Amino acid sequence: MTTRAAAPAITEATVRAISQRHDEPSWLLERRLSALRAFEAMAMPNVLEEEWRRTDLAHYDIDAALSAPDEGLVSNSELICEDLPAGVVCSDLHTAAREHKALVKQHLHSLVSPTEWKLGALEAAAWEGGAFIYIPRNVEVQLPIRHVLQLAGPRLFPHLLVIAEANSSVTILQESSGEPPSGWSLLSGAVEIVCAPDARVRFVDVQRLGEGGTCAFSTMRGNLGHGSELSATLIGVGGLISRTKLEITLAGEGSRAELLGLTYGAGKQHFDYITLQDHIAPKTSSDLLFKAALDGEASEVWNGTVRIGQGASQSEANQTSRNLLLSEHARAAPIPVLEIEAYDVLRCSHGATAGPLDEEQLFYLESRGISAGEAQRLLVDAFFRQVLDRVPSESLQVSVEGALRAKLQTLSVEKDA
Repeated sequence: MTTRAAAPAITEATVRAISQRHDEPSWLLERRLSALRAFEAMAMPNVLEEEWRRTDLAHYDIDAALSAPDEGLVSNSELICEDLPAGVVCSDLHTAAREHKALVKQHLHSLVSPTEWKLGALEAAAWEGGAFIYIPRNVEVQLPIRHVLQLAGPRLFPHLLVIAEANSSVTILQESSGEPPSGWSLLSGAVEIVCAPDARVRFVDVQRLGEGGTCAFSTMRGNLGHGSELSATLIGVGGLISRTKLEITLAGEGSRAELLGLTYGAGKQHFDYITLQDHIAPKTSSDLLFKAALDGEASEVWNGTVRIGQGASQSEANQTSRNLLLSEHARAAPIPVLEIEAYDVLRCSHGATAGPLDEEQLFYLESRGISAGEAQRLLVDAFFRQVLDRVPSESLQVSVEGALRAKLQTLSVEKDA
């Protein structure tokens, strides 16, 4: 995977202008410039690498997305916070870097390093807006906080930093949508979630970008302290190519993680998920359930690893991937991996399937006057229900179901046409 030479849209002058525009402190500018140097020095990943060989970017023009002018279209990142308890901070990252220097300086890029790969370094150098959410000790935020991302120009580099102090609780919904009217576009983002002891964080990411020429890369990581809980849900319905890395480190004894995923793909869409349940401390537990329905020539790769280290005695983990193939040309490649170093694990299991809808169920519905398209929609909806019912909070379930139903309705109409 290589990129052709192109006039760069993001240079040192660009980075300095971003920093100056938002009156950032000097330490943050230095970090940006260091990330830019890393971006310029690194090559794109090689398609022969195991992690990348199932996601072909040969037909996606990254150079065009990086060098295209903005043409007055403004991509943005907006936080929507209501009825926040005293002490909760909900702001853009620029403001947080000035007003909460110690927290931001300590935690920004502590989980997602700017030097991991080329486009991650670019995000670290050129993010703008961003979001900072801080929940103080013993504070519970009742209403979900929304982080809304709108891709209107050729590029968007969002960054979400969440710090939940001891015994705090918060629910966060991140939504990305939009597509430039023409040409290639790129979203390269990062999410960092730091959970102190006994904190409870529920995070839902809904990706419904345009499917024309949009490529989305995201790295999402959580670090869990003693007794803390993190539920992370990925909903993928948009984008031409979407690649998300979701990794949770269970660093504190008794911490718990839940990883949920729902994907509906059609046309030539491709989804690539890399997950890691990394058990470091004893008596930790994690559970993963990913489901995908794929139509047309859509494809999905899920590469999930459970790692139970030597110090993670009496831990338990599970991962399950279920895939519906709604077309003979759709493809799914679920790849579960277990790495167990502890000798006294309570339970560690995995399972993966891929196959078509049940013909008897389809026949049953159609024999009762339900059209073929509507029958498929109903069965896919039922297939997704196991995950939907585990989405935290009723309001988030409504948002997730709305994103899925819009696309499932398209499926129903096309099948009956």
